[in-house]
Amino acid sequence: MLTLVNRILERVFIFVSVVLLSVFTFVIFLQVLSRNYFHWPLLWTNEVALACFMWTVFLGSAVAVRQKKHYVVEVFPRKFAALNLALDAIATVSIYVLIYVMIFHGYRFGKMGLKTFSTSIGISQAYFFFAIPVSGVGMLLFHLENTYHLVRTIAAYARKGGSV
Repeated sequence: MLTLVNRILERVFIFVSVVLLSVFTFVIFLQVLSRNYFHWPLLWTNEVALACFMWTVFLGSAVAVRQKKHYVVEVFPRKFAALNLALDAIATVSIYVLIYVMIFHGYRFGKMGLKTFSTSIGISQAYFFFAIPVSGVGMLLFHLENTYHLVRTIAAYARKGGSV
């Protein structure tokens, strides 16, 4: 069930990221065009681009957690399977610490953003900052699935007497 939920959530995150990256690119192009050719700066473009960029980066980092793209480092060859599994377990715990920080403190940071507003478009900065805990919740769901697979791998390793 978690795999199905994560597959759907991953697709949503990727879709939203692609849309926001497209908006980001268009807004930056519009900004450069208006400033360099028409000589009138569009002040709102910086903040819209920043919001799109932040959400794209944080949603993309959550997807990277599911796909194990940015935290896996293979230091030892495959013949050191027990050591590699132990290092995977340490990395798994470390990632849960990061996820806690992103959710708990990111939420607090987002709540602080409710009290401040962007200067050019006048929206709450919470729209910028809540990318952090939303990404953290996505990472939590994705990492729970990865942890389940790691536990199964360790159990299979132990059942087979040390060979994967």
